[in-house]
Amino acid sequence: MVRFHPHLAYYENGRATGHYPAMLARVSDPHGKAVTLHRTYLHRNGAWKATVPSPKKLMPPVASMTGGAIHLASVGTEMGVAEGIETALAARCLSGQPVWAAVSATLLEKFKPPAGVRQVTIWADLDRSETGEKAAAALQERLLRSGVEARIQLPDRAIPQGRKGVDWADVLQSTPTPSQAA
Repeated sequence: MVRFHPHLAYYENGRATGHYPAMLARVSDPHGKAVTLHRTYLHRNGAWKATVPSPKKLMPPVASMTGGAIHLASVGTEMGVAEGIETALAARCLSGQPVWAAVSATLLEKFKPPAGVRQVTIWADLDRSETGEKAAAALQERLLRSGVEARIQLPDRAIPQGRKGVDWADVLQSTPTPSQAA
């Protein structure tokens, strides 16, 4: 679940350097137990990430995050998983599927779906470094070995010049709305 804080202190090197609106999300272990809090600091107009050195931060975890995720929706036998919150929410908007955020490519690779899930769509980032694709492929292989159907969805567009990659939030932002398409 994602929450909003209108004026959260931002710390850099142990010092508060300002206050910003922030998106807050609980990171849970594979059993659903809270292990840390993810913070995304937003620009004061709320439209973009704050222009600070690290707009995304995690509180120190109280237990291992390995296999866990940010639960953004209830799931049944099918679900999706993506690296970040914005990417997971975009994949949900584009597909209608419940999608959780694994926080990073490293944690995506180690994601463990809850009991009863039989099919997972991995909404991978398309990176020049291929980090997102490699993490998605490793997760897919592990899920298939465990008997869970797994497929990878990659954005079907080229990475723009000067960018490190393309994710599903980029795809959603460039998708025309019905009124724009008419």
